[in-house]
Amino acid sequence: MASTDLHALDIGHLVIMRHLLSDCSVTRVAERLNLPQPSVSRVLRRLRSVFADPLLVRSGPGLVPTERGLAARDILADILDQLDGIARETATFVPARAIRVFTIACADCLAVALVPRIIALAAEAGPGLRVRFRSIDPAFDVSDALKHWEIDLVIDNSPAPPEHLRLAPLYDDEVVLMARHRHPVGRLGTISLEQYLGLRHLAPHPSSVREAGPIDGELARAGYRRVIHATVPEFNLVPNVVVESDLVFTTGRRFAEYHARRWPIDVVPAPTFFPPMRFHQLWHDRNHTSPAVRWLRSIVAQAVRETDTGQALRGLEVRAAS
Repeated sequence: MASTDLHALDIGHLVIMRHLLSDCSVTRVAERLNLPQPSVSRVLRRLRSVFADPLLVRSGPGLVPTERGLAARDILADILDQLDGIARETATFVPARAIRVFTIACADCLAVALVPRIIALAAEAGPGLRVRFRSIDPAFDVSDALKHWEIDLVIDNSPAPPEHLRLAPLYDDEVVLMARHRHPVGRLGTISLEQYLGLRHLAPHPSSVREAGPIDGELARAGYRRVIHATVPEFNLVPNVVVESDLVFTTGRRFAEYHARRWPIDVVPAPTFFPPMRFHQLWHDRNHTSPAVRWLRSIVAQAVRETDTGQALRGLEVRAAS
């Protein structure tokens, strides 16, 4: 039997085959499946040709399976039962009974309270649930990771998220500057773009963020460029550098205010030139209808609301993948 012969069969042929091998009667199978008897007979002829075996043979007044027919019947029953279970699976996810590890890739500049709240919500929902976070860097292809089930979800503020991924806005965050207490920029009040470009800037190292992020990307689109005087490999080092220098760091208000409560740091409004940072969830069509990942997306949105992360965006349509 050539493998291409088997590829010519569809699920309907296999369902009829299962019933034929169990009922051993073309007539009863036709009645059971509400099909014309000649149609069932034609399927049996095709199955015999594909399997190069009669599958059912005459024995007295009825039919009995051949040796190959018996082997196929047992395998078919298992395969079709499993498929039926998947097809009938309810579109719900019961976190209290689930055992699942969720993996989320996220930007370093998220509001600091958001990640702990997501973890807490998952832990409260079920003892078998785990959440792993990993950062996004230039070497990490989020689209490929989503496609190959390496991650379940992305939380990011990229100004140009991939069009082929689904997207739901989470919140907007005002752009501000972090500066040491009594830094001259704090006495300026509202600063102009020209004044901003003349400051000494701290930024994430290029190896820790993708090129042209929300700040430098916005400047580049308008033909501007700031001078970066120092970089850090991760956002959590920013407060240490800011309090020990005259450098300023541009980020979202929620990130800045969290650290300003713990360090002698002032939070200064950025020039109105910068629009708010928009954070969003991204996911692949492969898990769009997954009950488990739908639940994950819902607790991320819940964490945003509960932590008052920027201006939570409610009632916005999910962007379909293109």
